[in-house]
Amino acid sequence: MMKKLLAAFALSTVATAFAGEHWNVDLGGVSMKFLSMQVSARSAALSGAGVADASRVSEVSRNPLAMSAAEFAEFGVNQLVFDENTSDNFTSAYFGLPFSIAKYPLTMSMTVDFLGYEDIEGRDEYGNETSEYGAYAWSAQAGIGSRSKVFNWALSARFASQTIDDESAIAILGDVGGSYRVNKYLAFAATLTNFGYMGDYDGEDEIAPMALQAGLTGIIPVVDGWNIHVSADAYRRADTDPYWLFGGEVNYADVLALRMGYAIRPDTDDGISCGLGLNFGMIVFDYGYSPRPAFEGGLHYISVGLKF
Repeated sequence: MMKKLLAAFALSTVATAFAGEHWNVDLGGVSMKFLSMQVSARSAALSGAGVADASRVSEVSRNPLAMSAAEFAEFGVNQLVFDENTSDNFTSAYFGLPFSIAKYPLTMSMTVDFLGYEDIEGRDEYGNETSEYGAYAWSAQAGIGSRSKVFNWALSARFASQTIDDESAIAILGDVGGSYRVNKYLAFAATLTNFGYMGDYDGEDEIAPMALQAGLTGIIPVVDGWNIHVSADAYRRADTDPYWLFGGEVNYADVLALRMGYAIRPDTDDGISCGLGLNFGMIVFDYGYSPRPAFEGGLHYISVGLKF
C-alpha cells in the first residue's frame, strides 16, 4: 500500500518538473483561461475541491478522473449563467461511455465547450471609443480512463480555439490523472491539466493555463444511507500562487446531496460556494452557486444528465 501512496505523490512531483519554463508565469499571463474555469455544478458547489472524489461524468472536462464514475452511458449539458453585469455565454456538453476490454473496465469520454462574449466596448490606442466587437472560444476533448475500485488513471486530449475580434489562436493540450482509494473511507488523487502546445496571437507567444491539483477525500458514514464527503485540495495554475480548496457534501443514498465549498486564493478574493444534487434514476441534476462580490452578483451553474 505504501508503494501506491508514494506513486501518487510522485505523480505530483513529476508533473511539476515536467512543467518546466512554462510553470512560473506572471499573474494573468496565461491565455484561454476558460479552460480552467469550473464547468460542472457539482465541482463549482465544492469550490473546485474533490479531485479525489469525482462522482459525476459532468466533471470530466476539468477532471479526467471523472471517467471512473461512469456506471452507465451518460449524455448531458453544463450551463453557466452569469450575473447581469456580464454578457457571457458558457455551455458545455459531455458524453461518457463505459465499456470493457478483456474484462478490464474502461470509460471513454467526449466534451465540447463554448464560451461567447458579446458587445465588448472597443477602444483605440488613444482610449477613444470605437465600434463594439465580440469574442468566442471553444474546445473539443476526448479521453479514456479506468474504472477500478482501487487505483484509477485517466488521459485526455483537447483541441481549443479562441478568437478576439479578428485575431485567433489554437491549442492542442492534454490532461492526465491518477487516483488511489486506500479504503472505503479515504482516497487521494492528482491531475495535471492543459499541458501541451499553444499558438500565438499576431506573433505574440501565449501560454496555456496549465494546472496541477492534488487532494484528499474522506468519507464518513453517519446513519443508514447517509454519509459525509470532506475534501481538501491544493491547486496551482501556471500564473498563480497555490490555491487551497475545501469542500463538503452530505449525501443520502446517492439520491440527494447538499454541498458547500470554500477556496483560499492568495492572489484574488477568497470564495464560498454551495449547491445541491438530485438523482432521479435516469436523470441527474446538479446546481451550484458562487458569489462574485466584486461584480455585485454571482455565478449559477446548472448540470443536467441523462443515463441510458
